[in-house]
Amino acid sequence: MFNINNVEQTNVTIFLIVLIVAIALLFLTRRLLKISFPYFFMGLLGVIIGLLIGSQVAIPLSKLPGPYGTWVPMIVDVFITVATLDLFIAQAKPASDFFHKIMSKIFGASQELGENQIVVDTSSLIDGRLEQIAQSGFILGKILIPQFVLVELQNIADSDDSLRRAKGRRGMESLDKMQHNPKIPLEIIDDFEGGKEPVDLRLIKVAKKRKAKIITVDYNLNRIAKIQKVEVLNVNELAESLKPSLIPGEEILVKIIQKGKESGQGVGYLPDGTMIVVEGGENLVGKEVRSEVVRIYHTVAGKMIFVQPRRSSTRKNY
Repeated sequence: MFNINNVEQTNVTIFLIVLIVAIALLFLTRRLLKISFPYFFMGLLGVIIGLLIGSQVAIPLSKLPGPYGTWVPMIVDVFITVATLDLFIAQAKPASDFFHKIMSKIFGASQELGENQIVVDTSSLIDGRLEQIAQSGFILGKILIPQFVLVELQNIADSDDSLRRAKGRRGMESLDKMQHNPKIPLEIIDDFEGGKEPVDLRLIKVAKKRKAKIITVDYNLNRIAKIQKVEVLNVNELAESLKPSLIPGEEILVKIIQKGKESGQGVGYLPDGTMIVVEGGENLVGKEVRSEVVRIYHTVAGKMIFVQPRRSSTRKNY
């Protein structure tokens, strides 16, 4: 820095105040974006280098005549320091990615296996089952919640539609519980990939960049992500795989709760939500019927099981 011995104590105080205020304002704006460690480290490095460069530039300017020799070096030093700080903060993300790639190459696949990451979309948050799945230990890796997913979740929670509003609030409550659960590794990330693109495309870009998986219950996102070679964990597929397996000829007890779409059919459900279509069960609504599995249809929404009642197998519910 320029020779402080030739500057009055008041000027030194003013310089420090101006520098601190400028840095404080800049850090305040960055704080609004929730600064992570790479940003803090690069900001600190920027301040140090900025002061070194500014001091070298200010030395010859301090020889200007009169008050110019006092104020011009001070102003130039402050501006150079703040500009360097901003430049380093702007390069924090690329620098972080660069060092991450270097570390991955040095330590090989072992590090990549230790950094298994799963990006969560809005649909899986409002679905309500993600918290229980994570709590049970079926999710092996760190859960990542992008900021734009939080924004979409908040918009749903503030919706005028009562059903959407209830789902959004359920998602926020579930996320809050996961955040405060020490058994669930979860991180809110500042990823601005995609800008104004749809949320689904931005999720895919984040997953590609981080080599992460996506967890969702959205069928369309599931298909688009797989087309773009992004691995997807579908909550519906997990739930479907955990349902008990039935085979034709097996006997089950079904409570018929309503008429089916086709004439003569009744409809019931298993405890896990699987739809049971009872052939000839239209007149047995409200009764429990011991039936035999005839055939099983697999659809996008899940399984549909068709059964036929056994003779003398109905039982009224009182």
